[in-house]
Amino acid sequence: MMLSDDCRQHLYRIVWETREGFSVIAYTLAFTREGASKLFNELLAPIAREPADELALYNLDSYRDLIDKGVSEDEDMRVFETGWKGVTVASWAERPLFLTADPTLVSKWAELQAELAAQRAREAIDRAGGQR
Repeated sequence: MMLSDDCRQHLYRIVWETREGFSVIAYTLAFTREGASKLFNELLAPIAREPADELALYNLDSYRDLIDKGVSEDEDMRVFETGWKGVTVASWAERPLFLTADPTLVSKWAELQAELAAQRAREAIDRAGGQR
């Protein structure tokens, strides 16, 4: 599964720090960085139940920014990377908020979850002594 051309051209990601101290990764599609910033403020304020100017939003990145920062072989997976140890992904977006109707983004997220589940299963089998 590949991300749509629309996603590759217009995807933006931001980190929202909730009042409770949770970091939420949110995605939307916009024509410009400024438009994405405005959209995130407008869409997250009602969810957060706080005024848009009081939201703790940071690390607004475009698809291109995320591709350039990322290390995954599958470039589209890089939009979900959140931490690295050298050339290895150390953490992925957890419980992302998709503020877009683009089905390819959700499909890519599902693909990542399947890959991570398979990896955890292999690691559990290896720990149990069932190494292949």
